[in-house]
Amino acid sequence: MRTTKLLAIAFICIFLSACVSSLLIGNQLQSKLMWSFLKPLVGFDPNEVNLFETPMVKDRMTALLGDKYEPTMKLLRTAQTIQQEGALFYVASRYAPPQVQAITDKAAMVWNADTNQMAVMLIKDGTPEIISEQIEGAKQAIIPALPQELQSAYDQAQTFKKSFDEKQEALRNAQDIIENPVDAVTDNINKKIDAAATDATEKAKANATNMVEQALPAMPEIDHEQLELEQALKKEAEELKEKQ
Repeated sequence: MRTTKLLAIAFICIFLSACVSSLLIGNQLQSKLMWSFLKPLVGFDPNEVNLFETPMVKDRMTALLGDKYEPTMKLLRTAQTIQQEGALFYVASRYAPPQVQAITDKAAMVWNADTNQMAVMLIKDGTPEIISEQIEGAKQAIIPALPQELQSAYDQAQTFKKSFDEKQEALRNAQDIIENPVDAVTDNINKKIDAAATDATEKAKANATNMVEQALPAMPEIDHEQLELEQALKKEAEELKEKQ
């Protein structure tokens, strides 16, 4: 049974190798063929079934990753299982212990059966990145979906990166103060002076406006009915004068 399954997989790989150049996001035929290839492999070791050497996978990954292909594949080859979560088929490099997961390099390959989109989640030196196939010339990028396991790892890496960057900025500021204490203090004082001057200017403008408004006499309200009556009487007087 196992041999038969692997032979069937090999046949599909040969059939699909001629179709790689026409792979497009949203191509339903290619999506069905890819599904037929990956579905029987769920639960297998990707290295045992040569997943990464299959032309329809390797060619897409090579085009997608460019110079990052080899470093990413070194991580991906540590994966032990092809997994599925809904329409998402994926492999992920083995994770380190929880206490260092946020800073350990990771890689994962994800294929979405609904969109036929291939994507790679890469965490290198604590910096998370998602690289995904896109439709050339499209006005809006297609955001790839990630399985929960990978989304959690990506979010954790983003949180770590933000915290790390904030600490680095604080260290740089502290170093500037140590190396140039006069400049740092002067700059801080100037910022406070500028802020105080801006605040004082705004308050002065507001006070001046209020004083002008209070000094101006109140404009009497126009009685429109009285105005119309006066205009009518004036017109009538002019008409009488003309008749005389």
